[in-house]
Amino acid sequence: MISLTVLTLLIFQPTEQLLPKWMTPEETERAGEIGRGHVLTTPPDGWVETPAEFEQLRGVFVTWIYGSYNTIFRQIVAEAAEVCKVYIIVGSASEQNSITNYLQTNSVPLDSITFYVWPRDAIWIRDYGPWFVREHDNTEGIVDFIYNRPRPLDDTIPWRIGQAWSLGVYGSPLRHAGGNFMVDGLGTGFASTLLYQENAGYTPAQIESLMLAYSGLERLIVLDRINIEYTGHIDLWTKILNDTLVMVGEYAAGHQNYTILNAHADSIARCQNREGFPYRIVRIPMPWSTSSAPPSYLNSLFVNNKVLVPLWNQAEDDTALFIYQQALPGHEIVGINCSAMGGSGGAIHCITMQAPSARYVHVHHHPLTDTSDTLNDYRVRARIATSSSLVADSTLVYYKIDGGAFSDVPLAPVIDTPGVYAAHIPAQSLGDTISYYLTAQNTEAITRTSPRHVPPQAYSFIVADPQLVSEQQAARIVNAIETAPNPVQERLRFAIDLNEPARLRITIYNTLGQMVRVVTDRWFDAGHHQIFWDLCDDRGRKVTQGVYFYALVSDRETRTGKVLFVE
Repeated sequence: MISLTVLTLLIFQPTEQLLPKWMTPEETERAGEIGRGHVLTTPPDGWVETPAEFEQLRGVFVTWIYGSYNTIFRQIVAEAAEVCKVYIIVGSASEQNSITNYLQTNSVPLDSITFYVWPRDAIWIRDYGPWFVREHDNTEGIVDFIYNRPRPLDDTIPWRIGQAWSLGVYGSPLRHAGGNFMVDGLGTGFASTLLYQENAGYTPAQIESLMLAYSGLERLIVLDRINIEYTGHIDLWTKILNDTLVMVGEYAAGHQNYTILNAHADSIARCQNREGFPYRIVRIPMPWSTSSAPPSYLNSLFVNNKVLVPLWNQAEDDTALFIYQQALPGHEIVGINCSAMGGSGGAIHCITMQAPSARYVHVHHHPLTDTSDTLNDYRVRARIATSSSLVADSTLVYYKIDGGAFSDVPLAPVIDTPGVYAAHIPAQSLGDTISYYLTAQNTEAITRTSPRHVPPQAYSFIVADPQLVSEQQAARIVNAIETAPNPVQERLRFAIDLNEPARLRITIYNTLGQMVRVVTDRWFDAGHHQIFWDLCDDRGRKVTQGVYFYALVSDRETRTGKVLFVE
């Protein structure tokens, strides 16, 4: 954990000017000050997970400058306080009194509300607020990105929260506004190309490595900015509803963003999550607008069993609520009139920041692939992070052969590898299909499975005979892969033949199952390709000699192998 005292927290005084989501002309002249007071730290020591917004929350942060959008803030606070805590950041004790009186006058209970009196610049906490992560040692931390505005008070908020909550704060070197960042909770992040534009000093591969190191993201899905819209933020046209369901906005034909949003929906639909399941797409209408700050129904907020959706007094309002309810039948869909924020560049999502539940279990597993091995048991590995001890005998792998009944085997800790668990499914015969899933429960009664939805989801692989393997080879995206030299001393070459265009991701792991490097994650044309690993980890450091494993993942398959590095 990191323990730093940030002296800059005490040297600023609050301003009551209501700053817009974009930079003012005066701020544009001070753009060189962006990140000036940012505290850069090393990343977490081990692997981390960034929870998704749709997961359980302990609370919601808002920065409320009294007099700005009071009715909208009041409705957000009232709805959220029914199901979690609400943390309201204010600039002074007098402002806290004004908001307290306003809430009480409007019959909003205060028992689930906590105030923090801290200097701040603007209400757009989504862009400068804390990103919580769960760490490999079963602790929590906060990742602080560089806020892309010259607003030094706002830039201190993640550190203030870390100090107030006794959490380590990790200062990332990336400029990354929260409105341009979403995750699926399974190691995939979504952003627009604004991420590349604002970090031009880094290559895309370096950005991916930094997102892996600080936020635990094994993959980034980066989509082109849409036209006209000023911020470039993804939260105005995309929403991650759950680990396999993504909502994408849809303009009517003839709009400048009609084609690009259709293409984005198609691109996401061709991707899979870490558990090997494809993303499903649900479309929602975007009110016709040629403004640089258009209204959107996707700027919504998950609050446990609720979704707070911005409404705009537009013809599509009722349709938007209906689509949300159809997509999320287990949630209460609450519309909040945000027409007063029209032209501001944001809505509910932009002025809130979630704090994930302090009670959790994360199961991080990469599915097994087809094999021809009929002699050796099949090893299942997983990383498990939990907020409390795991219940004895609750950590299991359930498996069945073909259409039989499920049996279970214990998923036991791997000696000298904290947080890593393993089990062995007995070897089977040629032609058998093995289906399996993992489950774990902690002493706080939190249960997690991998895949997340059991049933209907389950992992499966086939014990294939040589002829079937040959037939499968012909149907594969990756026709052949060769690694050389092996053993390797200077750099490793991956020679890959593709039967068709595909997105390929090559990841290197050490013998502890810890991710070392994402070598590539991009689209390739059909044909022969050579990809090189320079034997450095994701932070640019030369790895130590020893055995390493690689995983090559495409949309339809995973290929793994082992290499030996000798100096």
